[in-house]
Amino acid sequence: MKAVKRILIAVAIIIVLAAGAFVGLFLSEYLDTKSDDGTTVVVVVPEGAGGGQIADILKENGLIRMKPAFKLRLSQSGNASKLRSGTFELHKGMCIDDIIQALITGGDQRPTVDITIPEGFSIEMIADRLENMGLFTAQEFLDEAENGEFDYDILESIPDDENIKYRLQGFLFPSTYSVYADATPHEVIDMMLSEFVKRYEGIQSYSGLSPFEQVTIASLIERESQRDDERAKIAGVIVNRLTRNMPLQIDAAIIYAVSDGKYDMDRVLYSDLEVESPYNVYKNPGLPVGPICSPGEKSLEAAMNPESHEYLFYHTDETKNDGSHIFTKSYDEHLDTMN
Repeated sequence: MKAVKRILIAVAIIIVLAAGAFVGLFLSEYLDTKSDDGTTVVVVVPEGAGGGQIADILKENGLIRMKPAFKLRLSQSGNASKLRSGTFELHKGMCIDDIIQALITGGDQRPTVDITIPEGFSIEMIADRLENMGLFTAQEFLDEAENGEFDYDILESIPDDENIKYRLQGFLFPSTYSVYADATPHEVIDMMLSEFVKRYEGIQSYSGLSPFEQVTIASLIERESQRDDERAKIAGVIVNRLTRNMPLQIDAAIIYAVSDGKYDMDRVLYSDLEVESPYNVYKNPGLPVGPICSPGEKSLEAAMNPESHEYLFYHTDETKNDGSHIFTKSYDEHLDTMN
């Protein structure tokens, strides 16, 4: 009983200390009214954002530490309804009062548009969508994606291979973005890269592969699977085939090569399997030379944590007709389940 009592006392002390630390940090930030110099940070506050969303944006950018302190200070200031949307140049030494004042008086009120990039879109498809929206031409976007300079460590994993069609293929995260109507290709690409890095770094990986290899596998999964519950299993098939030096024989990579990244084909012909392309995983061993589309978070998670099993084959389950697949360990089983 004495041991239990000591444990309970220790737990109580830890709770009190943690609560004290929380209160101390809260009061420190809440009561601070003096700004110091700090690193400049550019933040975008979308139109219609409330205090809670703005607090999230500020914390994600390292401008505040305690969201409750910001929200309480904002509420007590009576300025919650005066905060503006737009682009703001803030710095990490600013106190909450000065941040609030900057959000009231500053900001760039340029008109914005929302762009939605679905999971599985290739960079070619993204370029076409942005051109159709009137932002800029598809070629301007593709040129910037290929030649623009972007400072993200993860891009260092991309090999210097001239056979890669677009070096940023797969690294532009599919999502909905609010961008300025006169945004440049560089600004849009940088926003999508930043979102990719945030999502990628939020996933714990156990695959042992490089980021580039993981993104390449994730892109294959994204075009092959319609079901979240099968993505990791398909990743496992890919890893098993790579381990055994078997050709991947994934149709999605063929379609990417033959359709010039547009995915506007209904089916793959036998003649397509003979196309000379570094993306042809029927003729070439290993992974395609690079990603074939922008994978979503579920496909990234699957590629970074493939399921361990012995399956080497899969095909669509035509009986169920629900997007699911039948997985088999041998070619004979594969053929039998197709009958």
